[in-house]
Amino acid sequence: MGDVSAEKPRQSFGKRSAKLFLPVLIGLHLPFLYIQTDSLLNPIELDKAGKGAMDGLWFFDYVFFPGLLVILLIPQWLIIVPVWNRMCLRARRVLLSSLSIGILLSILTGALLGYLVWINKLGPNNNQPGLNELINPVLLMSGFVVVYCILNTLTLYFLDRSFIRHIKSQKLDAN
Repeated sequence: MGDVSAEKPRQSFGKRSAKLFLPVLIGLHLPFLYIQTDSLLNPIELDKAGKGAMDGLWFFDYVFFPGLLVILLIPQWLIIVPVWNRMCLRARRVLLSSLSIGILLSILTGALLGYLVWINKLGPNNNQPGLNELINPVLLMSGFVVVYCILNTLTLYFLDRSFIRHIKSQKLDAN
């Protein structure tokens, strides 16, 4: 059997932009959809919320969300999309292999983030929080990162379905 390398077709600027922005925006807005639904079911009376709540909302809308968007776009552009493109060309089962690798890396990343939250709880007397206080942030952060990874991978897969079929047909024709 000879070298089975598929010729990589050139993707349009719109497709490359969608692969960069769409997974990040979907991953960011799904939790916000939950928050919006919860706020409709459990309304908050704004006159009783106080100035601190309003300042928190301002910070979230104008500082945190744009900062998080930039932080998520950089790895999407530099790491995730190039690795995804390589996996589309080389892997047999693109969705399954990318999900399994992504979930494993997400669990490790979430565990690291949870550990950093836990270690940050050191008090002035340097008493370390207990094991229960470690498990909760690790599970919470891992859950967030795993859900984001799954949404990201599914979005990329649905954007590239025809591309993946084209690559598979090229590989079958080469055999």
